Amino acid sequence: MTSLVAALRKSRREALRLAGGCAALAIAGMAAPQAAANGQAILMAADQFRAPSDAFIFDIRLIDPMNRAFDLTVRVRDRTKGLVVYNQPASFAGRAILYVGQNMWAYVPGTRRALRISPKQRLLGGAGTADVARTVFSEDYSVTGISSSGGKTILDLSAAGRGAAYGRILLTVSSSDSRPLNAEFYAANGSRRLKTQFYEGYQDVLGLPRPMRIRIIDHLDDDAETVMRYFNMRLEDTPAAWFQPSYLERL
Repeated sequence: MTSLVAALRKSRREALRLAGGCAALAIAGMAAPQAAANGQAILMAADQFRAPSDAFIFDIRLIDPMNRAFDLTVRVRDRTKGLVVYNQPASFAGRAILYVGQNMWAYVPGTRRALRISPKQRLLGGAGTADVARTVFSEDYSVTGISSSGGKTILDLSAAGRGAAYGRILLTVSSSDSRPLNAEFYAANGSRRLKTQFYEGYQDVLGLPRPMRIRIIDHLDDDAETVMRYFNMRLEDTPAAWFQPSYLERL
């Protein structure tokens, strides 16, 4: 059984490598619509490195620019729903952020109900709410441009709706297997750079190498650095009822 699981994981990794590599090689000479469609395939392949399934859970230790540590648990359902619960420090325990589609709510213990907030709102340090609660780009962004050189492919992503946290993202992935390397995030006008994220610390987790460390450089705060370390990623369903704003006070 162990050897079978290992073989299946190896097969999945090889399929991703071939898909990402072939897609990148096919870019040259394409018409714009064809290249965009090919770029969307690369984007979906890149998303698989951060999201092992439609339903999973992971823990985060976030270190902000003031070297303060925050422990969070993130639950994902149907790719488009994210629930972030604060565990530590004690003064933050029980707080929660809920992301459903492009709608977001925040809950603080002791308040009467969850409050609607913007996906653009900051969470901790240079990390925004969407940076923690969302694990895929392909649900919120479309590929509008693509280029490849030096073993890297750059996808130019534009927000697919007004509720997206950023107006534009330049996502750099490895041309060989589409794994994310870094991303630059821009405001709604597409020209003001807000932050850059670096996807690092790749480890074999749940069948694929995954970035277990994300370093965020906040260009609006003198390039202050926030680090998110990922732990205990596991496949687990979370009840659908938990992804209702009215349920947050019960967590």
